Amino acid sequence: MIGDAIEDNDGRKARRARSRLKIVHAFKELVREGVAAPSAAAVAAKAGVGLRTVYRCFEDMGTLYQELIAVLHDEFQPRTLPDLDTEDRAIRLSQLLANRTAVFSDLEPFLLASEAKRHAYKALDDDYGYLLRLERERLQAVINPDNHLPGELFEALHGVTSFSFWRRLRVEQDLSQDQAGRVMARAATSLLTTSAPPPIKRSP
Repeated sequence: MIGDAIEDNDGRKARRARSRLKIVHAFKELVREGVAAPSAAAVAAKAGVGLRTVYRCFEDMGTLYQELIAVLHDEFQPRTLPDLDTEDRAIRLSQLLANRTAVFSDLEPFLLASEAKRHAYKALDDDYGYLLRLERERLQAVINPDNHLPGELFEALHGVTSFSFWRRLRVEQDLSQDQAGRVMARAATSLLTTSAPPPIKRSP
């Protein structure tokens, strides 16, 4: 009997885990499809589960957003640092821009959806702060690992390679993703090449 109880408990845990995965995947797909703030009912319908199952697996929508954030970090964070094979800052910037255009294009629906709900869920606000820090850290690692760029130039590059700038190009200026990528590249490349910075100097 004890063995049967353990087996039943393990079965319930496995079913719950499967349900959680289905719900998170459904939530993710709804946002990717352009639904900025999916309701629990919409998520349940997309996942093919009952509304009660959603709330058994996630106590509220804030918990579901937290789970989505974790899934997105696992998917996108490894993509945020390009392969670098040169000490030339201009080439490294070009590699970073290509990387960011691809990542921002894929992340865009999630980040825009996050904007709509950031005021309501602390997890989303915290994640926005994390994104800002990650953008800065990655830019520093790519074009200024030796700290030889003037501070104002680095800040200008940080501004025009950020998701905030991408969002302005895409939303306020209504550019396509390809156009936004080209404008971002033009702005960042012009800033860097006009300043003519030296090659990266590595510590001996």
